[in-house]
Amino acid sequence: MSSWTKTDSAAGAPLWAATMLNVAPSSANRTSLYENASADTFISGATHGLFNYDATETQSGKVAHSGWVLKTTGSGGRANRVSYTTLVCQTSN
Repeated sequence: MSSWTKTDSAAGAPLWAATMLNVAPSSANRTSLYENASADTFISGATHGLFNYDATETQSGKVAHSGWVLKTTGSGGRANRVSYTTLVCQTSN
């Protein structure tokens, strides 16, 4: 049984995604991480959000693969630094 689905919803996101931020893999943490745009939710000085990008959203070249991606945006001394970590690659979603 897979720990994620193709559905673009908090319930479809990988349960274990929160472990990338050193927090427990719980439904509450997964829901808080899903499409989060609030700074300092998990780690002070950064904004972390989990997104299910589709093929049209990866055309900008900023996101390497469609699928479940952890987006990190820095603040303070790391302002305007954005990184994307692909957690689950999908060929279609």
